[in-house]
Amino acid sequence: MALNLLEARQQLHGGALEEHDAFKLLADIASHGAFVNRDEARELLIRFLARRDELSTPLHEILQGLVREHGLFPYLRDIAELPTADRLAFEMHRPTPAIGDDVVFHAEQAAVYERLMSGENVILSAPTSFGKSLVVDAILAAGRYRNAAVVVPTIALMDETRRRLAKLADQYKVITHGSQRRGERNLYVMTQERLLELGGIPDLDFFVIDEFYKLDPHHSDDRAVQLNVLFHRLLSTGAQFYLLGPNIASIAGGTSERLRASFVNTGFTTVVTDVDRVHAGAAELPNALADVCTETGPGTLVFCKSPPRVREVTKWLVDRGVGAGNLHPVLGQVADWVGQAYHPEWYVGKALRHGIGVHHGKLPRALAHHIVRLFNDGRLPYLLVTSTLIEGVNTSAKSVVVLDNKIATKKYDYFTFSNIRGRSGRMFRHFVGRVVVFNPEPHAADLTVDAPILSQPDDVADEILIHLPEAELSPRSKEQLRPYLEQTLLSLETLRENKGVPLSWQLQTADQIASDRRRWMRTLAWNGTYPTSAQVRDLAPLLFMLTGSGNAVRTARQLGARVNMLRSQQGDFKALVEQAVSRGTSADNAMESELEFLRNWAQFKIPTAFAALEKIANDTLGPERFTASSTAVFANELENLFLPSFAAVLEEYGLPISLTLKLRHQLDLGRASGLDEVLDRLREIDAPPSTLGPFEREMLADTQRTL
Repeated sequence: MALNLLEARQQLHGGALEEHDAFKLLADIASHGAFVNRDEARELLIRFLARRDELSTPLHEILQGLVREHGLFPYLRDIAELPTADRLAFEMHRPTPAIGDDVVFHAEQAAVYERLMSGENVILSAPTSFGKSLVVDAILAAGRYRNAAVVVPTIALMDETRRRLAKLADQYKVITHGSQRRGERNLYVMTQERLLELGGIPDLDFFVIDEFYKLDPHHSDDRAVQLNVLFHRLLSTGAQFYLLGPNIASIAGGTSERLRASFVNTGFTTVVTDVDRVHAGAAELPNALADVCTETGPGTLVFCKSPPRVREVTKWLVDRGVGAGNLHPVLGQVADWVGQAYHPEWYVGKALRHGIGVHHGKLPRALAHHIVRLFNDGRLPYLLVTSTLIEGVNTSAKSVVVLDNKIATKKYDYFTFSNIRGRSGRMFRHFVGRVVVFNPEPHAADLTVDAPILSQPDDVADEILIHLPEAELSPRSKEQLRPYLEQTLLSLETLRENKGVPLSWQLQTADQIASDRRRWMRTLAWNGTYPTSAQVRDLAPLLFMLTGSGNAVRTARQLGARVNMLRSQQGDFKALVEQAVSRGTSADNAMESELEFLRNWAQFKIPTAFAALEKIANDTLGPERFTASSTAVFANELENLFLPSFAAVLEEYGLPISLTLKLRHQLDLGRASGLDEVLDRLREIDAPPSTLGPFEREMLADTQRTL
């Protein structure tokens, strides 16, 4: 009789597992895998593993044999008692050299590893639970490369990757920041922007691009331009590469033809997922969500469409008592610290007292890291997130609740939904993950990834094409670029160097300067290291032309005012929030507005605009008319939030600014010659100030462990 998948799943879901029934089910799984469908058999096998402790010794031996047959070697137990052939197969799936006593590959991991070890370029599409990053670790640990790079999409993922690869510190100098010194052998762990900012691509032997589907602008944002530019430059080094991402069906023809690589598309998973649908109208949603979260319990991640939605949903759950009772004592300590370091009325601190954490793109980086760490440790029961967490940072969620079917205001597609769904379950911890959705699933669709810098499709961005040598441009691309190549305002070099700034914005800015040379010459040529507040206001229209508008900055006047306010407060975040609150803004709105300005504008968009403006002004006015060094110094101070040197950078390492300032004398920030020197001093702190609270001490220790 053929195996009934639905009945088998129900049988393994709960209730007593009698010896006879378990034996028959194992036999049916073996037959189904051999003659019908291995993927379905593996799914049932993983469900069985969640109940392996209920099995008698003879049945456990049968289960072990099936685990070995399906290549799930990490799930084998009692290795010394295995038959010789099984033990040999187990050992053959260890990476060489070993990267830990307990690290062994499953069959498909081993196949990818062998391809890379043989020198192949590999493009891997695999589910979240595949363990794609473990292959990266093993390849790097093999010590075959002198210089390697791992390119990640976010600073949060950069920090997670750096921490994971800290175990290779005896082999590589791990570099995440441009100010760090190079070693004899280097491992660059950076976002695309940061690697491009190095000035020249290092002489690499190997590179990795994580979440490589972001090369395709149709599945990414405007940062796809810089990722394409970087990818082209990395390919030009001739280095071996490994591109990895989830749920990708194929590589577009134009891109595939240019890449000498093996495309491995596998659905091999090490956890399985049950998906349930909840039907609830808008009025019923708060109560329905609270009921679901109470049922799923600790280890529940809730996906929301935006930071404002996270705040709204947090209030729903707090008001309905979700998470309250029998909480870990550390959560009270964290909430106290959040109130002291940021604002006592901020909802993030209040939610932590109820066992609810939040994670979105407007949180301070260090705080976001520690909230995820507490969730993964099992000390924080619930985590409400937006797409910023889904796109890379690993969590140990048993259950995922998909409340919204949008990212901001745009409905997500099947690919994004699959990525969200893939966050449920965790190898060795949660064999069976659960996903609860409040909206219909998007229609299934295969995802094809294109790298437009290689294929030059009809809709390729000008900002991508401008970086290609003329010999590589197609006739149509040459025609598309003709207006930029024939204009005389800006050099081709300037247009290329101002990566991240649209070409049309650059030319508009140059035209504005050229239209009133005398005015802008006075504005740009300030005396002294820094411009005055009035000069910042006068300069703001040019900067705004290069940044565009956004939620935190809607006008040129507002841009100038916020920069001047930040400078006048010398980066005192609490003072900035208090000022906003005193003007009638709620603490929550003030926190989110100030945090968005600091992260997205002060530390990225405006310094980028300053750097672009320097080059544009030099082209338009002539270098002798423009004090470029003053611009660079001021932009650097702005990027550091006018704080002591490296205080803002240490946020990326998990050390909040408020904690860094308490350690400033031990770190000797004022006299540090570079980030490496600060990190060395940070490692050596063994007697932190007595004024540190218990959670501050925990954060310091966590940072030191992975330096």
